[in-house]
Amino acid sequence: MRINSTIILIAIASLWLFQTACKKPSDEIQPAPEFNERADTSSLVVQIKGFKNTNGKVNIALYNTGSSFNNPDQIYRSSFVSVSGNPTEVTFDSIPSGDYAFAVFHDENNNQNLDQNFLGIPKEGFCFSNNAMGSFGPPSYDKAKFNIPSKSKVTQVVDLVFY
Repeated sequence: MRINSTIILIAIASLWLFQTACKKPSDEIQPAPEFNERADTSSLVVQIKGFKNTNGKVNIALYNTGSSFNNPDQIYRSSFVSVSGNPTEVTFDSIPSGDYAFAVFHDENNNQNLDQNFLGIPKEGFCFSNNAMGSFGPPSYDKAKFNIPSKSKVTQVVDLVFY
């Protein structure tokens, strides 16, 4: 079977973008940007299912604009926590109302990278908010975004994808 080299290049480039979008510094939890704590903020609970094991950590990058989505320099909030079971839950508190999207990957070997095979296809599980998927790489912000209303608790249940 012959694989079209253009498809391979698109897949490698897209997966590189996904990997850099989820990569973060080695600290456990990145603090949220400063803003005035308001009584009308909400909570986001991300429930991640489909782990093949409980090795390593899970990385979640939360974005609050379409222009920042999948840009590692513009992550709104992130969390890099141990896998506690299947499912594993991560909660983001004090979230202002608005539209958000996130990317997740299971870093099974704790190297803070989404490991890939020689074609650039992920060897570790990953997913996006709304369980959105792109054709050759990450989905668009419009497919992955969801709304967090004021004074609410929103739960997103996502399933890891493995290739």
